[in-house]
Amino acid sequence: MRNRRTSRRLAGVAAALLALLAAAEGARRAADLPSLPTLVDLQFDLTPRSRSYKVFDANPIARSAHPAPLPTSLQPLEIAVPWKDGGALKLADFLATTHTQAFLVVQDGRIAYERYIDGDDASSRFASFSVAKSFVATLTGAALAQGAIKSLQEPIGNYLKPGEIDPAYAGITIGQLLDMRGGIDVDERYGGSLTSPVVRMFVTTDLTSFIARRHGLRFAPGSRFEYRSIDTLVLSRVLARATGMRLSDYAQRTLWEPLGMEQDASWSTDSDRHGVEKAFCCINTTARDFAKLGLLYLNEGRAGGKQIVAPAWTGEPRLPVNDGAVLDYRNGWWIPPGNAADRDFTAIGVFGQYIYVNPATRTVIVKLSDHGVEQDEVLTLLALRRISHHVSGRD
Repeated sequence: MRNRRTSRRLAGVAAALLALLAAAEGARRAADLPSLPTLVDLQFDLTPRSRSYKVFDANPIARSAHPAPLPTSLQPLEIAVPWKDGGALKLADFLATTHTQAFLVVQDGRIAYERYIDGDDASSRFASFSVAKSFVATLTGAALAQGAIKSLQEPIGNYLKPGEIDPAYAGITIGQLLDMRGGIDVDERYGGSLTSPVVRMFVTTDLTSFIARRHGLRFAPGSRFEYRSIDTLVLSRVLARATGMRLSDYAQRTLWEPLGMEQDASWSTDSDRHGVEKAFCCINTTARDFAKLGLLYLNEGRAGGKQIVAPAWTGEPRLPVNDGAVLDYRNGWWIPPGNAADRDFTAIGVFGQYIYVNPATRTVIVKLSDHGVEQDEVLTLLALRRISHHVSGRD
């Protein structure tokens, strides 16, 4: 009798657990969240952040039919870079301290230095996080050059239909989104909780519905700068509507093909069902192919014999002079402090992803890392500037 009662109790417990899991699964689907294993993986960093593309669905981006390998002219980098409290670190210590997975220095179009760890190599794919925002900015410049969008002063209501966005957002201009001045109220504070709007945006399986459910303005559009990933996401939906193409397909045609990208890449999406790119993050490719975006800007918007973006567009990020002690932002790129002489600028992704561009030294540096959230960014950029001076002989 006791065994029968125990069996019935165990069966009851099992049924209750299954019901609980079923309810949790129903709530998950209703909330447009990914699978429970995916949420657990993201919460506990089971997959390294630099490989986060393995967790999400993605749209493929094909390598160029005419790949253009970067020529190599390797040189030793026996250099110390400025670091904390007025100190300095040898290059190897700098890379180790900032948990670097891949480090690439391209000088005058040639690979001058290249280093990978943990068995990675030049064909290894890495996640980009917000480095992708600079790709979206470049695609915006290309759409403008092609006439798909007419002006940065156009309101986004010209492209996005009622019901796709709050009516309060219809008058926001393309340029305001590009410069992070849209005012859309999606808080950017990072954290593990799904109560954080930007985290919810990162994991949702339906980005179109996520955008449609946003309401309210933090400030009048155009009145000030405030870094918000939602601005890039909405901008990407404008691009998709203006070009009539998925963002990843437009990137393949407009950037991957003429830039001679050597490897297949991907752009993480909300889900296979919807296929909307996480445009505020999540282009996944190699260090060498990331570098080619920086080279496009050094080469005044030309690649593969084509003018991809206007020369004036590639000059925009370097126009501001940042005399402050913190980062500035313009046209989808960050401006490091003290850039008056170099007019350098950079793409930055959380956890330490960089495409650093220095027009004065004609250097592009790619650094892909598993570092902390927004950790040591200004120090890292000053170190990259020092490296660019060294490899160009400007010491």
